[in-house]
Amino acid sequence: MGTATKARAYIDRKSSPPTEAGTPPELYDRLDRTFGPFTLDPAANCGGHGEPRNVIRPMPHYCLGCGQNGLGLPWHGKVYVNPPFDKSLPMWVAKARIEIRQERAHLVAMLLPVRTGRKWWQEMAADHIIYLPGRLRFVGETNSAPFDTAVALWWQL
Repeated sequence: MGTATKARAYIDRKSSPPTEAGTPPELYDRLDRTFGPFTLDPAANCGGHGEPRNVIRPMPHYCLGCGQNGLGLPWHGKVYVNPPFDKSLPMWVAKARIEIRQERAHLVAMLLPVRTGRKWWQEMAADHIIYLPGRLRFVGETNSAPFDTAVALWWQL
């Protein structure tokens, strides 16, 4: 592994919250009032117990820790996604586009780290991006995230 690759891996590891980090309730409430009500969370973290941790409000969900990978299951209605901020992130962005294109989901709101230099960011083709002010503090975290965040939106016309 070259020096640049090692540095990039270190930056990614240090500049992302744990994959279990929950959405701050006040942000979710604002998004739900504006774009919802949301009908599916395809990236819920259940810790293998079937019920999502950091639940904001009960809704249908796919539980990542229970083998229900939202990347391989159909989405429907108005979808809120706080995907794992790991190597699978580009697949979640692509999945949002596919579900809108195939007319299964009517709207997808996805919380993302702002990574304008990344290929997945440049190719995400969101209908709208809301850049969030300040640094977000995820549920379960002591400090604010060391990166900016945004909500990408895709919808059917």
